[in-house]
Amino acid sequence: MDRVSLPAPAKLNLRLLVGPLGTDGYHPVRSLMVALDGLEDTVTLARAQTRSVRCAEADGPDNLAWRALDALERRAGRPLPCAVTIDKRIPARAGLGGGSSDAAATLVGANRLFGLGLGAAALEAVGAEVGSDVPFFVRGGAQWADGRGERLAHAPSPTFAAVVVVPPFGLATPDVYGAFDRLPPPAPDDGTPPPAAMPALAGWVRNDLWPAALALRPELGERARLLREQGAAAVLLCGSGSALAGLFATHEEAESRAAASGAVAVVTPRA
Repeated sequence: MDRVSLPAPAKLNLRLLVGPLGTDGYHPVRSLMVALDGLEDTVTLARAQTRSVRCAEADGPDNLAWRALDALERRAGRPLPCAVTIDKRIPARAGLGGGSSDAAATLVGANRLFGLGLGAAALEAVGAEVGSDVPFFVRGGAQWADGRGERLAHAPSPTFAAVVVVPPFGLATPDVYGAFDRLPPPAPDDGTPPPAAMPALAGWVRNDLWPAALALRPELGERARLLREQGAAAVLLCGSGSALAGLFATHEEAESRAAASGAVAVVTPRA
């Protein structure tokens, strides 16, 4: 095999519960994460004499895919020279997990390209060295994520569709968590399981980072209001932002509202 090409899907946190800052410098989280159809990057790896990573957002060592290859080489105990090309569709600094998804696709692709024979658990362990969300993207589907997001447990995915709206500004994750620390703590988790479908799901979804993102960029409130006016049963901040997801019961309903909402994509859970 000389070349392999893989999709790198976006994700949506249907519920993101955030705890207080720990002594390790991280906030513990519990989140129901769902990989999405309808918005994805494409990651292509080809054998080469030396390593390269090309991406419109970040080339070379600045890209998480580079760090993923560093970690995989340590696991394999040998160089894995390849050229990685990332065709971006997932917006950066939007909370949709594009960089982590690209890194996970790079791990899976390099494992195939070089015939390393590593199983999913081994790749997830390597991914955890790269970033908290990378193991989720190696596994895919719907998962409860705990700790820093690296401890995963399979969950059935609720049925929904969403229009994804991306403002003309990004939000840096450290800034959002810094704002979170300055606000009153969120309400405790009520422990209720996720409903299987809309409209009950709309009353269950939650993102504890929403007040912090709103404090940093109050104009997000107007964008959320417009999504509701277009018929969204609920509006979620995507991760730490800045993208918003308006939830609908069906793909057809979401598609009919996409143009008026200024959506970059209509998404559904990825099988």
